[in-house]
Amino acid sequence: MENKATTLENLFENVEQYGKTSLELYKHKAIYEIASLTSTLSVRFILTMVVALVSLFFSIGIALWLGDVLDKNYYGFFIVGLGYLLLWVIILVFRKTWIRTPISNMVIKSMLQTNNRLP
Repeated sequence: MENKATTLENLFENVEQYGKTSLELYKHKAIYEIASLTSTLSVRFILTMVVALVSLFFSIGIALWLGDVLDKNYYGFFIVGLGYLLLWVIILVFRKTWIRTPISNMVIKSMLQTNNRLP
């Protein structure tokens, strides 16, 4: 009888230890995922800011150059503005195939890889 009691106690201790270990594993997985997400978002934010600044300076430069060519500075800014309007319309028309679908696929692929990365 004593053998069954110690076996049962060992079983409960093992189950308790398994629960604690599983909880620790989930904590570490959550920390890893948050760190990964934070670093990814930080890098993308910095790259977006750099691209935005470069685009801004190129736009101003092209607008000033076109203004010099056309002898009216504001003509250059109008032309650059119309170019951005055209780009906006094109993106608006193709937003599903160029933006929504690739981002959805990227998120799904990332989530599937995350589930297979850690036990």
